[in-house]
Amino acid sequence: MVSMSTPLTTDVAASGATARRIAAAAAVLLGLSLFLTVAALEVPANAGDAELLRWWREQPNRTAGILSGLAAICVAVSFPVVANYVLQQRNAARAPHWRGFVHSMVGAVTALWLITGAVRAAIGRWVDISDEPLPGPDALRVVTALNYSLLGLSGMAVLSLAILAMSVLLLRTHVLPTWVGRVGLACGIPMLVSVIAQYGAYTTALGVVWAFCLAVALWRHDEPG
Repeated sequence: MVSMSTPLTTDVAASGATARRIAAAAAVLLGLSLFLTVAALEVPANAGDAELLRWWREQPNRTAGILSGLAAICVAVSFPVVANYVLQQRNAARAPHWRGFVHSMVGAVTALWLITGAVRAAIGRWVDISDEPLPGPDALRVVTALNYSLLGLSGMAVLSLAILAMSVLLLRTHVLPTWVGRVGLACGIPMLVSVIAQYGAYTTALGVVWAFCLAVALWRHDEPG
């Protein structure tokens, strides 16, 4: 009986280790994607119509917009991979309400960051992929305003809430070491406050720090709960 169950136990352990490492890699991708979403595209502030048109006429800037959009899509895809690993652990059932809240917020992150990615890549795709003329300055300003509102307001709001909810879940259930839950609180609270103060995009670095810390915790945690 023991000889029959041992291979099964080994397979289950190996499968769990593989899933954990995939989640850790997804957390690294999440951190890199958050950084690139913001760093790849920076439309000049307080620019006049001529300056704004001149900036968008440069193809590298439009390409940067497409790269920024792809990075935002990677955020939307990678966060659920990390969250699903955490939520599927047995100990996560100890806090069903927080587990449900994490699930809801991660779904919101996916939806809003997919939209953010599409908007950030819109001008580059319209001009360089669809071979359409560059829109006028008024349209460019609207797209830019929508870009920054999606990222700094709604996008960062749901991201910070997802980080906070997952951090509380980790502290209550010990699915991962508690230090990563404390890091999540230390990063998520200022992010949420900055969203309320209308400066959400400026705290993206805190989300990057949390994602990398989560990756370390996942990679080094040998026995998921």
